[in-house]
Amino acid sequence: MNDIEGGIPDLPVSDTSGHASTPIQPSRIVRSVLFFAMIGTGLYAGVTLSTNYDAVASALLSFPLSHLVAVIMLVFFGWFVRGMRFHYYLIKCGERVPLLYAINALLAGFAMTGTPGKLGEAVKGVFLKEDYDVPVTKTVGILVIERLMDLWGVLFLGSLSFFMFTGWVSLFLICGALVIGGGVFLCVEQLYRPVLEKLGKFRFFSWISERILETLLTGKELLTVKIFLIGLAFSVLAWGMESLCMYIILAGLRLPGTLLEANFVYCFSTIVGAVSMLPGGIGGAEAGMVGLLSFLGVSYGDAIPAVILIRVCTLWLAVFVGCIFMWYFIMKASWAKRH
Repeated sequence: MNDIEGGIPDLPVSDTSGHASTPIQPSRIVRSVLFFAMIGTGLYAGVTLSTNYDAVASALLSFPLSHLVAVIMLVFFGWFVRGMRFHYYLIKCGERVPLLYAINALLAGFAMTGTPGKLGEAVKGVFLKEDYDVPVTKTVGILVIERLMDLWGVLFLGSLSFFMFTGWVSLFLICGALVIGGGVFLCVEQLYRPVLEKLGKFRFFSWISERILETLLTGKELLTVKIFLIGLAFSVLAWGMESLCMYIILAGLRLPGTLLEANFVYCFSTIVGAVSMLPGGIGGAEAGMVGLLSFLGVSYGDAIPAVILIRVCTLWLAVFVGCIFMWYFIMKASWAKRH
């Protein structure tokens, strides 16, 4: 097994039968995070250098501290709401996990936010398996529902103000149709089961189709009307906090934009980033924000500081905090193994 400096062991992933599977190596997690950070740094550096660097730096340095604190507090509250949603799903799946532990596990998963669809956040299932014997497939099934609720929550928020962006209505409806269509496919067993069973007949797809089918069937119990509506309410509240952050950032930079306009800028850009399936939505989300802000009369140079601030305070802060909690879980597992 590979260790990180200090002798941190690999963390085993167990399947539903309880047998050990391929270990998760902390060193690989670190490499993934560093690679994601390098991509982001390169992108933001290139964007910044493509405009007036001094103007961008000046705007960032002059951003009111009170606004920054408000943004970070709203982001933290949104994470707390998502942690409550994760705990609620665990309870509905019959798993008795303390709320604080569920929130900590969710935050640890943020270290892997830079994976397509944030699916790397399923790493939290390793810790739940080790500490509370929650099957990994059950956690992954919950993760799929979480991602769907995130997208539907953002889509709902965006629909509240899309009419204000006349030139973007068609694109928003197309992205909305993709999100709804994909969600319906993943939620209706009569649709996904025949497809996965046919793919399972091919040797190359047999293993992965079985795992996907098992995961989707695990999450099926979370799709009752009551649980769906409660999960959607959690999602709308959590992502609404980040939309509010976008508005506060625009106000702090003295850029035009009402709360409803800022809401659409953030929500639609988030959907674009998700549909692109790029790690963390990098590139797609930023381009969407710049384009929508230009619709509001914000120049490219003025939009860059706003985009950098909202992404640093949401995406990159999540990765940073996730690394801290990931390290905590890894060190706890190391200590438990030695004692």
